[in-house]
Amino acid sequence: MEKVIIGIDLGGTNLRIGAVSKDNHLENFSKISSAVIADAEKPIEKICEIIEEYKEKNHLEQLEAISIGVPSSVENDKETIICTTNIRNRHGKVVFQNINIARELRDYFKVPVFVNNDVNNILLYDIAANHLENQKIVVGIYIGTGVGAAVSIDGQLLEGKNGAELDLGHIPYYGGDEKCSCGKEGCCECYASGWKLQKIRREYYPEDKIQDLFIKHSEEQPLQEFIRGCANVYAIMATIFNPDSIIVGGGVPEMEAFPRRQFEKAVNAGTGADVMSYGFDYVYSRDYAGKGVIGAAIFARRRMKEMAQSLA
Repeated sequence: MEKVIIGIDLGGTNLRIGAVSKDNHLENFSKISSAVIADAEKPIEKICEIIEEYKEKNHLEQLEAISIGVPSSVENDKETIICTTNIRNRHGKVVFQNINIARELRDYFKVPVFVNNDVNNILLYDIAANHLENQKIVVGIYIGTGVGAAVSIDGQLLEGKNGAELDLGHIPYYGGDEKCSCGKEGCCECYASGWKLQKIRREYYPEDKIQDLFIKHSEEQPLQEFIRGCANVYAIMATIFNPDSIIVGGGVPEMEAFPRRQFEKAVNAGTGADVMSYGFDYVYSRDYAGKGVIGAAIFARRRMKEMAQSLA
């Protein structure tokens, strides 16, 4: 039996899990509520229990590694979560903060365990799915509930000194004064995010479902301003990185009737003239629930290859 990697995409709402083969084929995909972990007395033990049950249910005997994507910054050891602000227990307390979650899983399953920022994993999936491996610079920006970003330079993910790089949702908008959930004021998530879109719906279109907003109201001022806010985030990153491609993803751009042409026009208008003299490609991430799981497996195989090369 071929060895597989168990990939996990641990989000604020759902945990997605699947077995990924060497050719990135996803099997036995399933999803459970993240609250099962958030409200557990011992969350890491609960993750072990979920993986063990998954292994037994799907008769997985040849396990190569376990790889987990989390909605937070991860230290450069790729084991320690800095702070998962979107995963809280019923009392509102952050579940994982400055904690090495890989060590306990590794001791339990006796296989390599890796932890990565979930957006990094999704970018790895999108690069593979769109055959962008040979491009010099690929920027991925994902607008969902918040804003996440990842950058690949010469095939390597950009890493900061400690792993807290590219917290794009909390760069300041000049002149912005709206209160952010992080405690600051004027963060870009206050103007370009899923929760901002929900706020627009409640204020202007309370009778509509959020998935219908672009279908019904994309030409109206509230959504026009929202699109410009989203475009500003992409224009900043395009100007900084002069990329080959920008990947546009997340729950907001993947909504039905998202006005791509208007969005791209606004990004181009806001991007620095030198960068726009060369241009870049827009690549839209497809709406696929398993991409974070596959991306986690891609990340694990890269890390294991790097580790093997360092020992050679």
